[in-house]
Amino acid sequence: MADERDKALKIIEKNNIGTMSTVSDGKPVSRYMTFFNEGFILYTLTDKRTHKVKELEKNPYTFILLGYDSGMLNTNYVEIAGQVSIIDDRAMIEHLWSPYMKLIFEGKDDPNIVVLKIQPDTVALRGTKNPEVLSIYLN
Repeated sequence: MADERDKALKIIEKNNIGTMSTVSDGKPVSRYMTFFNEGFILYTLTDKRTHKVKELEKNPYTFILLGYDSGMLNTNYVEIAGQVSIIDDRAMIEHLWSPYMKLIFEGKDDPNIVVLKIQPDTVALRGTKNPEVLSIYLN
């Protein structure tokens, strides 16, 4: 199990762009997001006025896919199911800030930026060579 946990963590650390799904009016909605991690805990910055924030305020659960490349059928990737906390923490925003984010936000002092903290319930290591799904239960 430790080997699988290590493999899943390496995929998370190597792949910072993935899809994040929420629920809107009972239907799934997905979008690409950039993630940062501390172990299995994920973070991403967003504007508090977005639909995803409103969706997460109603239903804090999310599903994230990291490490899947189109056409790469023989590689592992991870699926993360977890709960999101919406955090207005200027120190954390400063810590997560990257220069490319100026394309999205006015700057790191933009008062509309919030941190989405994703606390995983499960991390599933998937890959087509292994038909079984290894679920790493974190809680």
